[in-house]
Order: sequence, then C-alpha cells, then structure tokens
Amino acid sequence: MKSDLPVLKVPTKADVKKYWENSKKVSTNKTAKAQVTSVGVSATEAIRIVDTIDRPGDASANATYGRAGTYAEAFTNEPGKRIPKAGAFAEVGVGEAKAEWSVFEASAKGPNASACAEASALGVKAMATAGPGTASASAGPLGIKVGLSLDTGVSAGVDGVEAKFLGIGFSVGPKTSVSVLGNEVSCCIS
Repeated sequence: MKSDLPVLKVPTKADVKKYWENSKKVSTNKTAKAQVTSVGVSATEAIRIVDTIDRPGDASANATYGRAGTYAEAFTNEPGKRIPKAGAFAEVGVGEAKAEWSVFEASAKGPNASACAEASALGVKAMATAGPGTASASAGPLGIKVGLSLDTGVSAGVDGVEAKFLGIGFSVGPKTSVSVLGNEVSCCIS
C-alpha cells in the first residue's frame, strides 16, 4: 500500500557535514543578521498582566444569566482594579462556564447577547455582541477565541483602532487583527 504522506529522512552524519560546508560558502558576509522569531507584548497586555498577576482563582457556571450595571473605579492596588475605568454593560445568555487564576482565563458561553461602553486609562470602547456560542482561553498576552458572534462596535486606545460590523472587522496599530464572524487572528507588532 502506498501513502501520499511525505516520508521524512533522518539525516546522516555526512548530510549534516555537507549542510554546514554549504552554509559556510553561502554566508561570507559576517555583518548580515536574520531574526527568525520575535515575541512582543503590547502596552495594554503588559498593564493587564500587572493588573491580574496576583488574582486569586475563581470558577463559576450558570444555566442562564442576565446582568446589567454601571461602574466607576479609581486606582486601587487590588487585582483587577489597578486600571482606572468607568462604563456600563448589559448581558444575557443561556449556559456559561468560566475560570480564572492569575493571568489565566478560560470561558465558554452558549447563546448570548451583550453590550458595553467603557472609558479607561487605556482607551475607549463601545461594542455589542450576539451569537450562538463562543469559547475562549488566554494566558497573559496569548489568547484564542472561537465561535460564531456578530460583534459590532469601535474602540480606540494605546493598542490602536478597532472597528467591527456584524462580526467582520479589523484592528490597526501595535496589535493588528482581522475578525470574521467572531473568530480572530491577531499579532503584536513591536
């Protein structure tokens, strides 16, 4: 039986020696440099890490939920309260589970709708979201969000400008991203 999968060849000692000899011939310029990878953290992510690094662990699950309120927080040296902010929010949904500890977070939501407006030391934001379900996880500046959602709104701040309409949008600045129906791919440019 023949497979369409490529076959990996284990390099021999002769293969490695030939590779190094060829690489010496190609690289005659001693000042040339190449950067293969780079890792960066945006200003907002760095501040959020400081804001949540000592957050105690917590987990919750709700069959149904509905919350609304306003808030105004000045700087307080407590986890989650180090960034001065003020805003309003409303959310309703069926099925919710979340857990958080330090800079780690994970959540899953069933059908839901929410709206928020916030002004903080990091920027301003107004966003509405509706969808049949999402799941997300983050560890400091690394995060992933999957699911279907129709985000609509704008934000502007230290990480740049973001605009979304019915789940399709982009952000431009140190954090650049493209969103399609709630799924987002982003990178941090430093």
